[in-house]
Amino acid sequence: MKKTVFLVLLALLWTLSGAAAAELKVGDKAADFKLKDSTGKEYSLDHPQFKGKVLYIAYVDPDEKDTNNHVEDVLKKEKEAGALDKARYEGFGIVNLKASALPNFLIKSSIKSKQEKTGAIILLDYDFAILNLWGVKNDSSDVVVLDKDRVCRYVYNGKLPQDEVAKLVRTIKEYQAK
Repeated sequence: MKKTVFLVLLALLWTLSGAAAAELKVGDKAADFKLKDSTGKEYSLDHPQFKGKVLYIAYVDPDEKDTNNHVEDVLKKEKEAGALDKARYEGFGIVNLKASALPNFLIKSSIKSKQEKTGAIILLDYDFAILNLWGVKNDSSDVVVLDKDRVCRYVYNGKLPQDEVAKLVRTIKEYQAK
């Protein structure tokens, strides 16, 4: 009996420690992934388009897709002003398809249209891959910045207030210069 209780406790501790280790924090190296966009093109953190660049990643629930539009607007202005260098910075989105009750074909159709119109990279997460790898939140909008070595330099869950937007931009600028 004691042996069974010990094994159950050991299993619980192992499970809990694994769950805690999955949460991506500033200073942690991000686990890689393989996800496709709406056209079937596969991406990972080592994709040639991302190599050697600071990455801004928006992980979103389709129902919360507009939560951080103000951040996208600020980043676009910074890019147009030359403060964010396309050779050293890349931004993209990952859509958590399991977080929405909308059918995937509707979400994919909307994403494909946006990609064709804007050239944006929007990846599709069908099975909580990023949620499981990085410990981001389900049913929300998460923002992550990775440096060129794929170390997390910024992470935020939810709608970014203006002071956080400024901090995010400073972080991207700092690490693209390194």
